[in-house]
Amino acid sequence: MDFRFYNIAPIKSSDDDLDTELHRHLFYELFFFYGGSGKHIIDFREFDLSFHCIQIVSPHQLHQVIQSSDSKGYVIKVNPVMISSNPLLNNFFNLIQHNKHFNIGVKINEEEKMILKQSCLYLSKWNPNKEESFFALLSYINLFISIIKKHQQVNKVNNSLSNDLFTEFLKHVEKNFLLEKSTDFYTEKMHISLNILNNTVKERTGMSVKKFLIQRVLLEAKRLIAHSNKSVKEIAYELEFLEPSHFTNFFKKHTGYTPSGFRINYYEGKTI
Repeated sequence: MDFRFYNIAPIKSSDDDLDTELHRHLFYELFFFYGGSGKHIIDFREFDLSFHCIQIVSPHQLHQVIQSSDSKGYVIKVNPVMISSNPLLNNFFNLIQHNKHFNIGVKINEEEKMILKQSCLYLSKWNPNKEESFFALLSYINLFISIIKKHQQVNKVNNSLSNDLFTEFLKHVEKNFLLEKSTDFYTEKMHISLNILNNTVKERTGMSVKKFLIQRVLLEAKRLIAHSNKSVKEIAYELEFLEPSHFTNFFKKHTGYTPSGFRINYYEGKTI
């Protein structure tokens, strides 16, 4: 990262700083579009840019912006330390990534567009590498979150104990999902029953713990297939499968495609 706290840049199709190729980062990105059209693909989900809208891209998520020549907006890149060092923000960003009730991209109204536009202009006046900009950035993040929460039923799940369990589960998954694919590992690690963990995970994701772990491996597999030139064999071993054939069978069972077929369909722009 070439910034200390954040980086803010206007969205213009002629701007070389806005990478429209498929890519991912180690930081958060808050996208705000208020002009033009196109689509924003985030981890294989498409968001329409024909309306005033905002989207959140978390670290490691694969995304691509395909925009029209008259696109307007801002993208704010945020150092993940800014999020992880704030318990409330860290909890929020952890929970939204897999919460079935939360949409990371929403349309906004005219009033919200004007508020965000003015806030971006204000934020751009600060030096993003100096400590004085810290509170200006926090204000913008809080505003962004309040708007995106307003347009969905994120409060449908509001049990603090259950939130803590889910956050802890996510931490263990992100650290261990490549090597540990069994439910027993996570229940033993968290000292809770599978029934409790299943209820917690299903409440937020609509999936059992077992299915969630499968989907997490599949997501990483799709990212590697779409974003790298690695062979299926290399990807299989990177995902800790004993044999490439095991990975191919696993992937086809849960997606209907072989890894090679998925790559071909993805680059041909077919629905997958």
